[in-house]
Amino acid sequence: MADTVVISTLYFISVFQLILQAGAVFYAYRVTKLTGSFRAWTLIIAAFTLLTVRNIVSLILSLSLPADQLTALINSVGAVTLILSSAINIAAGVALFLGMFGLVKRFENQPKTP
Repeated sequence: MADTVVISTLYFISVFQLILQAGAVFYAYRVTKLTGSFRAWTLIIAAFTLLTVRNIVSLILSLSLPADQLTALINSVGAVTLILSSAINIAAGVALFLGMFGLVKRFENQPKTP
């Protein structure tokens, strides 16, 4: 059976990743409110939203798996591989969140032109 520490770590990473993605969607929406909406930016926000929904569904499905199936899945891929790929996803999520946050701050500090 997969170690409970590994399973807990994977769930923590998944939840943390969801928080980062939801934050990126929130700040992307705020950028739209500051700059206006145009098709390319709306499609980017839609993609962020779809990725977040996909990860929510994935987390719910993995939580609903019986313990033996989850253990078999982790063992088939390898705990180290799963944690390393999740760490890369976290790094991408942090970069995306900070990028969106930076854009909001950048546009909020722009002088308003009449």
